[in-house]
Amino acid sequence: MYSSTWLAKDHQSPIKVLTGFATRLAHEGLTPELDVLRKLSSSPQGAEPKEGHCLSLHSNFLHPGRSDTGPHLCLVTDVFGGDVEHLKRTYARNGFPVNLAKRILLHTLKGLATMHHQGIVHTDLKHDNILFDRGQDSETSFGSAEPPVPSVDEALDRNFVIADFGNAQFVGKPTFDEITAEALRAPETLLHGPWDEKVDIWTFGCLAFEFLSGRQLFKKRSYSEHLLDTVGGHLWRMQCFTDEKFNPEQLGKSEFGFKYFDDSCQLKSRPPMFSHTFSKILENFNILDTEQLRTTASFLHRCLRLDPSRRASANELLDDPFWEGVNDGVVGAGA
Repeated sequence: MYSSTWLAKDHQSPIKVLTGFATRLAHEGLTPELDVLRKLSSSPQGAEPKEGHCLSLHSNFLHPGRSDTGPHLCLVTDVFGGDVEHLKRTYARNGFPVNLAKRILLHTLKGLATMHHQGIVHTDLKHDNILFDRGQDSETSFGSAEPPVPSVDEALDRNFVIADFGNAQFVGKPTFDEITAEALRAPETLLHGPWDEKVDIWTFGCLAFEFLSGRQLFKKRSYSEHLLDTVGGHLWRMQCFTDEKFNPEQLGKSEFGFKYFDDSCQLKSRPPMFSHTFSKILENFNILDTEQLRTTASFLHRCLRLDPSRRASANELLDDPFWEGVNDGVVGAGA
């Protein structure tokens, strides 16, 4: 663990306190969280921070630590009501209600668009890094206990923002390549190839599937029956679900490209290939009508292209028919 979060009582602001080790990494420029937050918080004059759907930084300071740990970088932000992980545990064993899933996803995508416009890649998007505001709850109710999980109706009025930029990096200036939770990792990351902000779009597509269905798209498991290790099996299932093949250019630019694939861009172990498209998978859950099924499958396909150059950008996805009828009202109460 590289940090902990404390509630500051004077102005009711949470303070993220980095460990001495994480503070040293930040000082050495290896984790640019402070620079990222400063850039995201410098909104154009008159713009509300919540409109960008990214966490805003109010202040920062160094707190002296013990001699053996060194000082701690402290980041002061708004108080929030919880994260999507808490909502998932309460309501989403079989997926969120479609209208709630789409609201969370739309606000998250707007946050990604804000970040990517600023040249920032999150690299660690997941349930507990998407927060929601307090709604009508008072700040003082957060001092002694964890806030209650909002009802579905209440959650439909909450604003969602992307948080935790401890693993964020600037486009073109990567400080490390081991990024993203394994199940949400983009193909170019698995292949150890060049990557950019499109890794966030792949992760977002995986989360979109999970928010709607309640199931992970890619689960860690053994593929020994197909003579594949975990990464090779993951790459195989990516091809089956997207109904695409890796191209020689992408494989040639990747450190592990020809570890798993031969010159014809086929997996060396030759596992059986099948087409198990998003439309077929989602149809099994009986959560979408025919038109919703069509637009959702098309939307997921735009997010989950094997070749990142063909993957849609956040701004392009914001214009997708998938969002038709979604309530996107940004509520003023709370954080």
